[in-house]
Amino acid sequence: MIKRKPAFSSLKALKAPLIKACSALWLVSGTAVSAEETEKPSNWRVGLAVASVDAAYKGRNNETFVVPVVGYEGEKVYFRGVELGFRLYRKQGAELAAVASVAPFRFEPKKNRIDALKLLDQRDFRIETGLKYNQHTQYGRISAETLVNVRDFDTGYRSSVGYFYSLSKQPHIWQFGPRIDVSYISGSFADYFYGISAAEAQRSGLSEYQSKNSWNTTLSLEGFMRLNARWTLAGSVTRTFIDNEIRNSPMTEGSHTTSAFVFLSYQL
Repeated sequence: MIKRKPAFSSLKALKAPLIKACSALWLVSGTAVSAEETEKPSNWRVGLAVASVDAAYKGRNNETFVVPVVGYEGEKVYFRGVELGFRLYRKQGAELAAVASVAPFRFEPKKNRIDALKLLDQRDFRIETGLKYNQHTQYGRISAETLVNVRDFDTGYRSSVGYFYSLSKQPHIWQFGPRIDVSYISGSFADYFYGISAAEAQRSGLSEYQSKNSWNTTLSLEGFMRLNARWTLAGSVTRTFIDNEIRNSPMTEGSHTTSAFVFLSYQL
């Protein structure tokens, strides 16, 4: 069983809504930025997002946030919400970047409606680092990433591969299409967020539970539209189907999670 330590205690000063929404929005806003790359008036983008997030924990409803978003796209360095990236390779539609970001996962027992879950340990946001790869082709965009907690390697890692297909014939003006991602979550990662230790079981009355390696599949619809030279509207709807190793935890309910985001941005 993983010993849980706060991933980064000062993250509370950043406001949880900003962390969650920006982490999930980086792909949508980043796609819009890259598509405009030859025409953009500056490297900076600011905007406002409305986000609804479901973490699959019992005793919690979807959380809805209205949050500001700031992004920067440089030749080598980019910043998207709470993700900082450094491009190691960029050529002919391919990009490999080293990244550092905040994982939008947490469990707050004090805010739970179920008494037994209120007695569990808190699971905080993780500061993650790793590699991200994107390949743009005439048949769509292929992506892959692997990330690990920089503060405590014992809390595991996660990796994913994805594919996005745009239905647009004018990709510099608008894009919309389906996306599929398959994610591998290490046992230590799943156990950090969904496991129940012997001590927790004793004080809460819940069954002790230790998660193992799991595979999640995510289906999304995402896209953006340029309203004019500077304003862009973007959004996504995402459903993640949860592996049994997570679904069987006494902390969770349901077979899937659903998230939605709408993002209006202005390029400076």
